[in-house]
Amino acid sequence: MTAPKVLISGAGLGGLFLALLLDRAHIPYHIYEKAPNIVPIGASIGLGPNILPAFDQLGLMEEIERIGLSCTTINLYNQKLEDIGAFDLECHKI
Repeated sequence: MTAPKVLISGAGLGGLFLALLLDRAHIPYHIYEKAPNIVPIGASIGLGPNILPAFDQLGLMEEIERIGLSCTTINLYNQKLEDIGAFDLECHKI
C-alpha cells in the first residue's frame, strides 16, 4: 500500500505544524501558500496546555520553554482600548 499524499493549504502555524508531524511520520505532503514570500509578521502565539504534549512528543518542548514567555494575565480591552477586565492565569501554571 502506498502512503497517502497530503495537500496542506497555507504555511501558517497550523499548516507548518501539520507538515512537521507528517514529516516525522514519513508521509509525503505538499504545502500550498498564496503569499509570494514567507516572512515573520511579528505576531505572538498563545500555546495552551492541550497542545503542549504534542510539542513534547516532537522533541520541541525544551526549545519552547527556552524562547517562550509565561503569560500570567490576559487583559481585555474594548474597541476604544479601554480596560474592561482581566483573567488571572497564575492558577493554571503547568
